[in-house]
Amino acid sequence: MIALRAVLCLALLALCAVALYPVADHWLAAREAHELISRARRGASPNARPGRAPALALLTDLRQPSALHCWGNIGGCGAGGGSSSGATGAKWVGRGVSGGYVDVQLLVTQAYSHDNYFTTFNTRLGTGVLNKWSFGLNVPILYKVGQVDVLGQSRTAHIAGFGDLSAEVTRKLGITNSSQLTLIASAPAGAHDAVREGIVLPQHLQLGSGVLGVTGQFEHTVDRDWGLMIFGGTAGYNGWENSIGDGRSPSATAYGHVGYIRGPLVPAAGLTLFGKFLHDRERGEDRPDDMDPLFMIVPSLSLEWSIDWLALLLYTSSSFSYNGFESVAVTLGFSTSLF
Repeated sequence: MIALRAVLCLALLALCAVALYPVADHWLAAREAHELISRARRGASPNARPGRAPALALLTDLRQPSALHCWGNIGGCGAGGGSSSGATGAKWVGRGVSGGYVDVQLLVTQAYSHDNYFTTFNTRLGTGVLNKWSFGLNVPILYKVGQVDVLGQSRTAHIAGFGDLSAEVTRKLGITNSSQLTLIASAPAGAHDAVREGIVLPQHLQLGSGVLGVTGQFEHTVDRDWGLMIFGGTAGYNGWENSIGDGRSPSATAYGHVGYIRGPLVPAAGLTLFGKFLHDRERGEDRPDDMDPLFMIVPSLSLEWSIDWLALLLYTSSSFSYNGFESVAVTLGFSTSLF
């Protein structure tokens, strides 16, 4: 418990430090403007930079504008439109890549939750139409390892295969495409009634839901000279019960991310609030609250690097509920644009 609290405190301190950067940036900008006006009034060249203390010089150097890649998408011009691996999954915040007809994205996620291990390889193929519309197809491959009860004995179950496929359509809004509305529909391609160790696997170890699902998402990007901020939310429904009595509750998220443009690097921090209206159902019964909380908070940190035709992502997040620690996940992302 002490280690958990320490990790949570460190995560909150990191998020607070990142969130306070815009305040320091605003103060530095105002101070520089005041110095330039003062020097101009004294007859000195406004281009001459006065001496600064080392710490102030370091912060000021971070504010200097950096060159943009010719294929780079910044903020409302496209970066905020990166897809996520699920409602609380990895999020592209900084530059995207473009210049081709087909955008290719691969997210590899390793997650741990309640003695279960989940590995996901999610491939997304997307294309844009007339600068306002875009379409995408997500194809996940999953590998899950978890403990199951077999006649009173704990056994380790392994399962791998395709998850549920999903297709998405996005409409960008506004003159600068700073907002976007996305509709995502999922099809039950993954197994929902797989058997291992002689029993039907519990819901969280199945590869798919066994039913259709739909999710709506709205997102808005705010551009600043130091980077960008992204705010959005989702609402999803796939609450129909499948053939073995499993069902997922309707859910919603609200999230915010802030990223700082530092040349080819974009460090970012985010916070997601996840909630659902009911407990998921397993074999016709509600799942227990200690294994299926109705509310979670998910802080995240990420680092993106990009050149003209390639973007890479390192993303990590943890989720906490009123029951305590729920999960931790690390994602590696790859994005490029072809043809």
